[in-house]
Amino acid sequence: MKTDNPLKYLTIVRGFDLLPLFGLPYHTLIRVQSEELPARNTRLDNVLLVRSPQGQEYLHVVEWQGYPDLATLWKLAGYLTWLGQRYPTMTIVGTVVYLSPACDMGDTLTQAIDGQVVQQWSLHCVRLWELDAQAAVQSGNVGLAMLAPLMRNANAEVVEQAVQVVLHQATLPQQEELISVLGAFVAPLMTTQRFLQLVGKERLMLSFRESEIVRYVVDELVAERMEALEAERARQEAERARQEAERMEALEAERARLEAEWA
Repeated sequence: MKTDNPLKYLTIVRGFDLLPLFGLPYHTLIRVQSEELPARNTRLDNVLLVRSPQGQEYLHVVEWQGYPDLATLWKLAGYLTWLGQRYPTMTIVGTVVYLSPACDMGDTLTQAIDGQVVQQWSLHCVRLWELDAQAAVQSGNVGLAMLAPLMRNANAEVVEQAVQVVLHQATLPQQEELISVLGAFVAPLMTTQRFLQLVGKERLMLSFRESEIVRYVVDELVAERMEALEAERARQEAERARQEAERMEALEAERARLEAEWA
């Protein structure tokens, strides 16, 4: 299951819970914003408007990274630059949250010419596998508990505790979506059957029927399937064209041979 939409939803509904993850001063999360990027048919969704303990408001861009991408740091740098041009008087910071070691692209953009470093830009990053899963679920913080299956020493017991945190701390309207989000992270730690037992089959089926996350995933799967079918159709057409060309070439060669014999 892709993590983009689950993590987007988690940021929107439990953004305040995630603030301890970033190690920056905060007192209040004012809102989670969605900014429309220029010249693109897309939006920058994970923008937190935060108020510090002394009352300063600042923007915090969260870039969740769940797959290897050499452009990760450039993407975050681009988002910060664009927001800085739009809000030049506001402090704007960003964090890359790496979900696994395979996704880790570092924290520094280094530019060198002939081996000499000419420019460096350090960006803040969080590596979830370096954080303790037990501490996350024992905190009672719903947002951090949701990420606990991706942290150090995560196991089936951690998943069970995370489920209990969601059921006891999250509001009823959020529980169904959050259970769907949590289900995206537990596969390496727990079987589907055990997860069904934990949350209750009826509850999980209801969350799947009502879940925006599930609808997003289904839409993605349908789009991927259609893309694969279109690619296969194009391949088959190309193969038929190749075979037809070979057949025509053979017929032409045979015609030329017969003409040569008659001559």
